[in-house]
Amino acid sequence: MKKEKILEELEKLQEIKNYRVLREQDEKLLNLSSNDYLGIANDVTLKEEFYKGYRPKLSSSSSRLIDGSYSEIMELEKRAKEIYGKPCIMFNSGFDANSSLIETFCDKNTLILTDRLNHASIYDGIVNSGAEFLRYKHLDMVGLEKLLQKYSDRYEDILVISESVYSMDGDIADIEKLVELKRKYNFSLMLDEAHSYGVYGYGIAYNLKLVSEIDFLVIPLGKGGGSMGAMVICEGYLKNYIINKSRKFIFSTALPPVNSSWNLFILGKMEEFDERRVKLELLKNHTLKLLKERGIETTSTTHIISIIIGDNERIGKISQNMKERGYLLYPVKEPTVPKGTARFRIGLNPYITFEEIEKFVEELKYEIDTIF
Repeated sequence: MKKEKILEELEKLQEIKNYRVLREQDEKLLNLSSNDYLGIANDVTLKEEFYKGYRPKLSSSSSRLIDGSYSEIMELEKRAKEIYGKPCIMFNSGFDANSSLIETFCDKNTLILTDRLNHASIYDGIVNSGAEFLRYKHLDMVGLEKLLQKYSDRYEDILVISESVYSMDGDIADIEKLVELKRKYNFSLMLDEAHSYGVYGYGIAYNLKLVSEIDFLVIPLGKGGGSMGAMVICEGYLKNYIINKSRKFIFSTALPPVNSSWNLFILGKMEEFDERRVKLELLKNHTLKLLKERGIETTSTTHIISIIIGDNERIGKISQNMKERGYLLYPVKEPTVPKGTARFRIGLNPYITFEEIEKFVEELKYEIDTIF
């Protein structure tokens, strides 16, 4: 693209109030936009315990197939296999994992059926794979089955993709129904647990004892896990194919040992975080109750609470006003979400107090009622 075209597009983004800029985080603000759902990433006590027993290397300096399969990452994959009952392979991010799996295993002969609200990483993978794809209405299992009835005889290779908890709406997929449909129509199933790992322990699929039914279980660690990277749980032959065919895996420098060691440390403590999970559940219920009492609508049922405001300009003003009142409340604007549905996506964690959330809801109600 030529400079003139680039500047023209940037100017258009400014005109529609969708111009993005990078800002240093103000730690004095109450952060309601974080994905650190259990407060692990900033837990000083956990960090001190971790560093007491280990002085990790800060770079792997190589891809996994050269010198990047160091002992810490191999131990992490081994421990994950023991927990989930199937082999694990690590990717550097959930984005890489999702897009790479689809690009590696799907082609023009594949039909992909994807929830309309699946993450951008999933859609990038779909586009890059060249596969045919159809989107079903968000969480609509009846609609999904109609597509399966129509196309199952036309395609030998069908992949259905869903997330467990959706970050833009704060709702949950019916994983048991997805597995029931898989048994009936014999497709491959891919599930992204980015926003459920940690909050739901090892994940919703694990809790439902359905890991064995899911072909690709993607567990990103950069949210509830308080770290980065992503575990992919799959059968051994699929792992071997990834090692040999996935370009993002083959040609990426491996995660630093410090991250793999931290991921292993947190994985080993996952069952000790029940108190945090209880606090988070209580805070969620209290917040939803407050919002309902104040007439602020949401369809969310999880620790992620989505509040639709409307257009980019209005939500931008409210966000700035809330910042001046002491709250980091990042606006999610179109085209990230559909036109007219710009929203706040509130991420709760157990270290936010009832008093803080009560004051926040009052301030937000005032802004919603006064900014047009």
